[in-house]
Amino acid sequence: MTDTLSILGTGVYLPPARPVKEVVAEAGGDSSIFQGWENVCHARDEDHPSSMGADALRRALDDSGVNAADLQLVIFAGMSRDYLPSYSVATEIMKTCDVPGTCVGIDLTIGCLGALSALDLAHGWLAVRGGGLAAIVTAERWSYTIDHSSSESYGLWAHADGGAATIVGINTKHASKAEFAGAETVTQSDLNGSIIIKYGGTQNPVAPEGVNPAEREILTLEGIDRRERYAEGYLGSFQAMEKRFGVRPNRVICNQTAVLFLQLIASVIEIPVENFLITGHETGHVGSADILIGLDRLLKSGELTEPYLMAGSTPFAFASGLLNPA
Repeated sequence: MTDTLSILGTGVYLPPARPVKEVVAEAGGDSSIFQGWENVCHARDEDHPSSMGADALRRALDDSGVNAADLQLVIFAGMSRDYLPSYSVATEIMKTCDVPGTCVGIDLTIGCLGALSALDLAHGWLAVRGGGLAAIVTAERWSYTIDHSSSESYGLWAHADGGAATIVGINTKHASKAEFAGAETVTQSDLNGSIIIKYGGTQNPVAPEGVNPAEREILTLEGIDRRERYAEGYLGSFQAMEKRFGVRPNRVICNQTAVLFLQLIASVIEIPVENFLITGHETGHVGSADILIGLDRLLKSGELTEPYLMAGSTPFAFASGLLNPA
């Protein structure tokens, strides 16, 4: 039995992109202060996590040649939900794409680290069963959670909407396009809660009148240097991955959180930013979908000829995975 997870196909759904500064100016914000990704994908009225995820999954199934009826596991990795609370996006995607009830559907909530964590989970899930097929689906609709008129939300202005998916397998008849060896994760639990939607949970069930209940807030964590802690998290996961696999990649697929974020990762792991696959200028930061968007771009370009680092994070956890050519 193989020790690696085969990447069999990928698919992406992105709504139309607009210049970030145009979005900010329309909202009444000061667009002159913004420096970052040039464009941001914003959902249409009919675009929701389940519909964008289903569209991406259909494309990934077509790309892989896999029949939806043969899937044994579907993991939805994303923060956005069509409805709250007892609603499964994975199950809705299964219904839309005619995935049978014998398939297991799981919703995974770990922020922008979702896709990489889902790959690792699917790897283990399929391995203990001796093989099979799984789908990793990511989708976010973040635009409605951001106040583009407020400079306090500056760091979120380029957060975007969209979906991406990949079909993976172990010991299948389908041709592999790449091999995922695994990932190593570092968790810094004291950073949990630094970006929140304040209302809708048990602590603050209802928002005050006139307040957007879905708006996200970036909180100040007293005595914590985020840049320093993020550097520690990424370096720790990268070193653990390098030790486990004995490979030091020189190319990177990662979250497209911000230009400065990529520069931080590059300086920490000592890989030049020119060796990063960058999609953020076209799409903005699409959460955990970033990594699968990058994977789709890489595989369809035919340029996967050497090992790649897959690097992802959420405010409280950091992971480094290894992607090899098939």
